[in-house]
Amino acid sequence: MTGTGDELTIDGLAARSGMTVRNVRAHLSRGLLPPGDLRGRTAYYGPSHVARLELISGLQRRGFSLAAIGVLINQSSSGGAEEALRLYRGMLAPWQPEDPVEMAEAEFPDWLGVTLPDGTLEALRGSGMIEEAGPGRLRVINPAMVRAGAQAVAIGIPADAIIEVGVSLEERTRGIAEMFVALFKDHLWNPHVAAGLPREGAVDVRTAVEALQPVATQALLGAFRSTMQQTMDTFIAELSEDLVPRERKK
Repeated sequence: MTGTGDELTIDGLAARSGMTVRNVRAHLSRGLLPPGDLRGRTAYYGPSHVARLELISGLQRRGFSLAAIGVLINQSSSGGAEEALRLYRGMLAPWQPEDPVEMAEAEFPDWLGVTLPDGTLEALRGSGMIEEAGPGRLRVINPAMVRAGAQAVAIGIPADAIIEVGVSLEERTRGIAEMFVALFKDHLWNPHVAAGLPREGAVDVRTAVEALQPVATQALLGAFRSTMQQTMDTFIAELSEDLVPRERKK
């Protein structure tokens, strides 16, 4: 028996949430999930339990441990647990990358909007930017990066060179991201932890994270434009030298 309507037994709750009964019981024993409505020897669960499990699963996928989720739940009254959890999950939302895109392999050129040289698709597969998603289907892992790379390939830059630059970009921007995260951690998160993770403070932390994204983006773009201009000036100076006939230089 799984229950009827909005009422579910633990078996129905597990099936609805895509979990095993064992996992649901573990969440109950940890205090992450409130107990069901006991009638006789059977406990029944409702939509709020399904929502709590979905929230816990979402936080786990983003790297929160069960112990950390327990702290967030237990720092507030049971009525405010969902609010607290959603606030902390919302901290990560502004940085969520574009979702992978799945399509038939034949649809890939139209999706890109450019005609690619032969061998480009195989190079993208080898780089890990595209993976198989079933017979005749593709999954584009980082759509924004692949579209940008395709535009560069379309103007004549070899795919292998673009893929190499893409890998280098990820490595170098990781260091930049770590600098901004360190700023957030040192000046916003650590004081919040020191204050005891107050629920009202979570709103301020989430607001700060949301504001940090455009700040970081503008700062990075401004710095890149400046250094790109300097680099181009150097290139143009070298180009000018190359354009002068050697006999004139003597």
